Amino acid sequence: MNDRIWNSWRTSLVCLTLGLTTLALFAPVLGHDFLSYDDQVYVTENAHVRAGLTWDGLLWAFQGSHASNWHPLTWLSHMLDCQLYGLNPLGHHLTNVLLHAANSMLLFLVLYRMTGAVWRSASVAALFAWHPLHVESVAWVAERKDVLSAFFWLLTMLAYARYAQESKVQSPKSKVFYGLALLCFALGLMAKPMVVTLPFVLLLLDFWPLRRVSDFKGLSRLLLEKVPLFILAAITCALTIWAQGQANAIVPTAGLPISRRIPHAIVSYLHYIVATLWPRHLAVFYPYEGAAPPTQLIFTAVLLLLITVLVLRFARWQFFLATGWFWFLGTLVPVIGLVQVGDQAWADRYMYLPSIGLFVLIVWSAVDFVGNRKVIGVLAGAVALALAWATALQLGHWKNTRTLFEHTAQVTRNNYMAITMLGSLFAKDNQFDRAIQCFDTALRYKPGYPEAHFFRGNVLDQQGKLDEAIGEYRQAVWFKPVQEQARILLGVALGKQQKYAEAMTEYQAALALNPDSAVAHNNLARLLHTQGRLDEAIQHYSAALKLDPDLAQAHNNLGILLLQKGRLAESTAQLREALRLSPGNLETQLNLAQALNQQGEGKEAAELLAVVVRAAPNDAQVHYQLGLALEQMQKTREAMGRYAQALLLQPDFAEVLNHLAWILATDPRPEFRNGVEAVRMAGRSCELTEQKQALPLLTLAAAYAEAGRFPEAVATAQQARTLAAGAQQKELTAKCEDVLKTLQSNAPYRLTLAGTGIDARQGRVSR
Repeated sequence: MNDRIWNSWRTSLVCLTLGLTTLALFAPVLGHDFLSYDDQVYVTENAHVRAGLTWDGLLWAFQGSHASNWHPLTWLSHMLDCQLYGLNPLGHHLTNVLLHAANSMLLFLVLYRMTGAVWRSASVAALFAWHPLHVESVAWVAERKDVLSAFFWLLTMLAYARYAQESKVQSPKSKVFYGLALLCFALGLMAKPMVVTLPFVLLLLDFWPLRRVSDFKGLSRLLLEKVPLFILAAITCALTIWAQGQANAIVPTAGLPISRRIPHAIVSYLHYIVATLWPRHLAVFYPYEGAAPPTQLIFTAVLLLLITVLVLRFARWQFFLATGWFWFLGTLVPVIGLVQVGDQAWADRYMYLPSIGLFVLIVWSAVDFVGNRKVIGVLAGAVALALAWATALQLGHWKNTRTLFEHTAQVTRNNYMAITMLGSLFAKDNQFDRAIQCFDTALRYKPGYPEAHFFRGNVLDQQGKLDEAIGEYRQAVWFKPVQEQARILLGVALGKQQKYAEAMTEYQAALALNPDSAVAHNNLARLLHTQGRLDEAIQHYSAALKLDPDLAQAHNNLGILLLQKGRLAESTAQLREALRLSPGNLETQLNLAQALNQQGEGKEAAELLAVVVRAAPNDAQVHYQLGLALEQMQKTREAMGRYAQALLLQPDFAEVLNHLAWILATDPRPEFRNGVEAVRMAGRSCELTEQKQALPLLTLAAAYAEAGRFPEAVATAQQARTLAAGAQQKELTAKCEDVLKTLQSNAPYRLTLAGTGIDARQGRVSR
């Protein structure tokens, strides 16, 4: 076997071993849950993503700024996962793990192609693959952008290395590989804007290991060939600043002056170096603390300067030092805190790509310094085992939201965000006292923290303390005006107090922040629905369902509105969809039964209501609707029993009084008729409706006739006819005419009028 074949086999074996080991190490993450921290924004509560790959989703991904960023390729990758796996977290985690394993193999192949050093390249790739600092980027579904952007970053480097090789011999293929590098770079930018530093890294690679720079003229040529890359990077920077500005994610200098940012950025470099060399107490969120002590700042600045001087001093002989060191320094610039986005002081995920520079520096330096292969092998094995053990431990903390934030609270000081998240979990478990304690602690650590006010308000809201809840929601909005969810829940709380104008203002503010908020559209529609502005309500319900077709509440609410408008077929379709999305929902089952009763589908309605009545035996509306269904099925005695049960629960239930009176007055079977009782019930129904509805008056007319009071019967029937005609109720007007003719002949009305007593269109709106 010649050397070329042996090298090819060896390279393939190393690459495959690296990938499989990485997959095995990160396999436990496949059993992890989604997190209640950004995963809902990126996947679980994002209607565009949950819908899978759609044309509307494609346009949405490219046309706007979402989650404070413009990264359409990341959105498309999440959509593809939903297309393949739905909301099964295993599939989403699997994609992250596969990308990380692929990145590890790609890094090895890139370094090997550029340097020809198999074991050094493999060592750098192993450090990258198994370092616990990278667990955050892999185990967190919302950080798909890290592993995806790195994938295209490394593909760009691979294409660029081939371009450099072909351009040396002036091959026409060089243009093809340059085009591929440009394409991969563009895709990387669309996955995460942090990729903007890649052109500078390529320039470093031109010095080492590609050795394309011989003089100043050569450097000018290399800069010129990267102009298209710099242009793409500049466009992405502008889009990112615009997107983060739209979301008000950039901390203004008034809140965090430059005089604090620069010292913090310097100290951050030391934090990342230490975290790489000694990865302990890693957390998902590090609070931004006060200014660094002067001694720490001076020490860090001197250390960084000293390392830079030494690197430049020895770069002439060992230029990998400069490439590795300046790779690390340069790629961190977008996230080092000079432009502060969010509240975190630093983040492990920011080191996913910058760490490669440090690993190159460490591995190549260690091999040159030690020299002995056996010693290097032992050291490499020990480091690999230590990193794998630390990574396995760190992965365990990412199992679910609770384990993650319990660990974060333990390993950091005064972590207001972690404490707030734990409080929200206690609130979900109805442990309200513990939740309030957490929120109070968080507010002590950081007064005015909007998320703590928000969750505190939500707990008070659930406890029925509306005034206090509204106060907390207002605090959350005051400190963070762009908090969409706080405005929505503030609107809900105000609506409960019937402060509809204020509630509407909050919903409109939420939609101004996020026009794609299906919940805000649904809530605003519900408010308009309550006010009788039905056409406007339909528009907002429809908008909610266009944005989130799986929003069961909106289907239910729109179904009830359509029922009220008499659009029975459309109403039934909406309610069936609501029940499909939320099986077993009692409100929706009751609403669908009402719609079916309106359409004469008593049998199906009765089947639904038989389930509902067992769960809600003290609900008068349920007994009434079941009575209607039974009556349609010719089960009059059973129907009367349900009406009687409804009246026991709610004696002044006008519709039930009216319908039971109709049976007592008109049923052809003598055993069911009772004129005196029919007059009493129908009369009370007319009182409750203030003599303004035709149907109760018509029933009273029939009751008078059954009791032998024909002059009153005729007069009341005429009054009913006038009201029905005035309300343009054509079918009811015709029925009044029919009844009136019978009564004018001094005969009681004996024909059953199926459905005449039914007026159950109000329904129940889901909240």
